[in-house]
Amino acid sequence: MEEQETSKEFKKRSVAFNKKISEVSKDDSRVALVGTVIDVDEKNFVFTLDDSSKKINVILLDEQLIHKAKIGKILRVIGVIIAGDSGIELKGELVQDFTGLNVEYYNKYLELANA
Repeated sequence: MEEQETSKEFKKRSVAFNKKISEVSKDDSRVALVGTVIDVDEKNFVFTLDDSSKKINVILLDEQLIHKAKIGKILRVIGVIIAGDSGIELKGELVQDFTGLNVEYYNKYLELANA
Protein backbone atom coordinates (compact mmCIF):
# COMPACT_ATOMS: atom_id res chain seq x y z
CA MET A 1 0.00 0.00 0.00
CA GLU A 2 2.75 2.44 0.94
CA GLU A 3 4.66 1.76 -2.31
CA GLN A 4 1.53 2.42 -4.33
CA GLU A 5 0.97 5.82 -2.70
CA THR A 6 4.54 7.02 -3.28
CA SER A 7 4.43 6.07 -6.97
CA LYS A 8 1.56 8.46 -7.71
CA GLU A 9 2.59 11.32 -9.94
CA PHE A 10 1.21 14.78 -9.44
CA LYS A 11 0.75 17.02 -12.43
CA LYS A 12 2.04 20.47 -11.59
CA ARG A 13 0.14 23.42 -13.07
CA SER A 14 2.05 25.95 -15.09
CA VAL A 15 2.71 29.34 -13.52
CA ALA A 16 0.03 32.01 -13.90
CA PHE A 17 1.61 35.27 -15.04
CA ASN A 18 0.23 38.61 -13.84
CA LYS A 19 -0.89 40.56 -16.91
CA LYS A 20 -3.17 43.31 -18.09
CA ILE A 21 -5.98 42.01 -20.26
CA SER A 22 -4.61 43.93 -23.27
CA GLU A 23 -1.31 42.01 -22.91
CA VAL A 24 -2.91 38.57 -23.04
CA SER A 25 -2.31 36.60 -26.23
CA LYS A 26 -3.37 33.22 -27.55
CA ASP A 27 0.17 32.00 -26.83
CA ASP A 28 -0.29 32.46 -23.06
CA SER A 29 -1.25 29.38 -21.12
CA ARG A 30 -2.20 30.55 -17.59
CA VAL A 31 -2.63 34.14 -16.47
CA ALA A 32 -3.71 36.11 -13.43
CA LEU A 33 -5.91 39.10 -14.25
CA VAL A 34 -7.29 41.82 -11.98
CA GLY A 35 -10.24 43.94 -12.99
CA THR A 36 -13.75 45.12 -12.31
CA VAL A 37 -16.77 42.93 -13.05
CA ILE A 38 -18.96 44.76 -15.56
CA ASP A 39 -21.40 42.02 -16.61
CA VAL A 40 -22.57 38.71 -15.12
CA ASP A 41 -24.45 35.83 -16.76
CA GLU A 42 -25.24 33.54 -13.81
CA LYS A 43 -27.18 31.10 -15.98
CA ASN A 44 -24.14 30.29 -18.15
CA PHE A 45 -21.49 30.90 -15.44
CA VAL A 46 -19.80 33.70 -17.41
CA PHE A 47 -18.78 37.21 -16.41
CA THR A 48 -16.92 40.06 -18.07
CA LEU A 49 -13.82 41.53 -16.46
CA ASP A 50 -12.54 45.02 -17.36
CA ASP A 51 -9.15 46.36 -16.26
CA SER A 52 -9.43 49.64 -18.24
CA SER A 53 -7.00 48.33 -20.87
CA LYS A 54 -9.45 45.81 -22.34
CA LYS A 55 -12.31 43.45 -21.44
CA ILE A 56 -12.35 39.65 -21.31
CA ASN A 57 -15.07 37.05 -20.77
CA VAL A 58 -14.38 34.63 -17.93
CA ILE A 59 -15.98 31.19 -18.22
CA LEU A 60 -16.37 29.25 -14.99
CA LEU A 61 -16.74 25.50 -14.73
CA ASP A 62 -17.46 25.61 -10.99
CA GLU A 63 -20.91 27.11 -10.49
CA GLN A 64 -20.00 28.15 -6.92
CA LEU A 65 -17.48 30.68 -8.27
CA ILE A 66 -20.09 32.71 -10.17
CA HIS A 67 -21.49 33.95 -6.85
CA LYS A 68 -18.25 35.90 -6.25
CA ALA A 69 -18.84 37.88 -9.47
CA LYS A 70 -20.94 40.92 -8.67
CA ILE A 71 -21.08 43.99 -10.91
CA GLY A 72 -18.62 46.62 -9.67
CA LYS A 73 -16.54 44.19 -7.63
CA ILE A 74 -12.77 44.01 -8.14
CA LEU A 75 -11.63 40.42 -8.66
CA ARG A 76 -8.44 38.55 -9.40
CA VAL A 77 -9.00 35.60 -11.71
CA ILE A 78 -6.44 32.90 -12.42
CA GLY A 79 -7.13 30.67 -15.36
CA VAL A 80 -6.29 29.20 -18.72
CA ILE A 81 -6.47 31.15 -21.97
CA ILE A 82 -8.93 29.89 -24.57
CA ALA A 83 -8.38 31.24 -28.08
CA GLY A 84 -11.36 30.90 -30.40
CA ASP A 85 -12.91 32.42 -33.48
CA SER A 86 -14.57 35.13 -31.38
CA GLY A 87 -11.32 36.13 -29.65
CA ILE A 88 -9.62 35.28 -26.39
CA GLU A 89 -11.51 34.14 -23.28
CA LEU A 90 -10.40 32.90 -19.89
CA LYS A 91 -11.41 29.62 -18.29
CA GLY A 92 -11.42 30.72 -14.66
CA GLU A 93 -9.97 28.29 -12.14
CA LEU A 94 -9.68 30.59 -9.13
CA VAL A 95 -11.62 33.76 -8.31
CA GLN A 96 -10.40 36.02 -5.51
CA ASP A 97 -12.05 39.12 -4.06
CA PHE A 98 -9.63 42.05 -4.40
CA THR A 99 -12.00 44.68 -3.00
CA GLY A 100 -9.95 47.52 -1.59
CA LEU A 101 -7.07 47.05 -4.03
CA ASN A 102 -5.64 50.33 -5.30
CA VAL A 103 -5.95 49.57 -9.02
CA GLU A 104 -3.74 52.52 -9.98
CA TYR A 105 -0.85 51.18 -7.87
CA TYR A 106 -1.43 47.66 -9.14
CA ASN A 107 -1.24 48.82 -12.78
CA LYS A 108 1.99 50.71 -11.96
CA TYR A 109 3.36 47.49 -10.42
CA LEU A 110 2.56 45.59 -13.62
CA GLU A 111 4.32 48.23 -15.72
CA LEU A 112 7.46 48.07 -13.56
CA ALA A 113 7.44 44.27 -13.34
CA ASN A 114 7.25 43.91 -17.13
CA ALA A 115 9.84 46.62 -17.89
